[in-house]
Amino acid sequence: MSDHFWGDEDFDWKALGDCIRIVCKYKKLGFLGGQVKEKYGTLRWYSPFQSLSLHTLIYPGYVYSRFPKWLWSLDISYIGPFLRYFFSKLFFWWQRTVYNWIYQTMLDKHPHIRCEILKMADHLDLIDGASRQEGKKTYVLGEAGEILATWERL
Repeated sequence: MSDHFWGDEDFDWKALGDCIRIVCKYKKLGFLGGQVKEKYGTLRWYSPFQSLSLHTLIYPGYVYSRFPKWLWSLDISYIGPFLRYFFSKLFFWWQRTVYNWIYQTMLDKHPHIRCEILKMADHLDLIDGASRQEGKKTYVLGEAGEILATWERL
């Protein structure tokens, strides 16, 4: 399963590293930010879905403004609200689509570390075939539908 350590010889650390590279390479395609890393033998991608604005389109993933103050103010007051009003649903659909595609790419390329890819995913419900919800429990599923891990909301 997971709980791997750098000394483990039977775990495919190269595959996990490749998954991290896949996220880093494609996350900006979906205007997604977030930190991606390996932790305790699992993929960790802390991926916030950002609100649509001019800044998000030009600098996806940046939390702090990269604009001059006048343009930042214009974006907050006028451009961002305009874009959100007309394109918010389309933008969120695109982010969800790319998020799912990135995970499907990793799972297709490295099915042998499926649990390590999915176990700590922020948005399991947005990854096709990755989970099943039953009450307060979320089950991380294997390729054949078997339970790999369980999350329970308190």
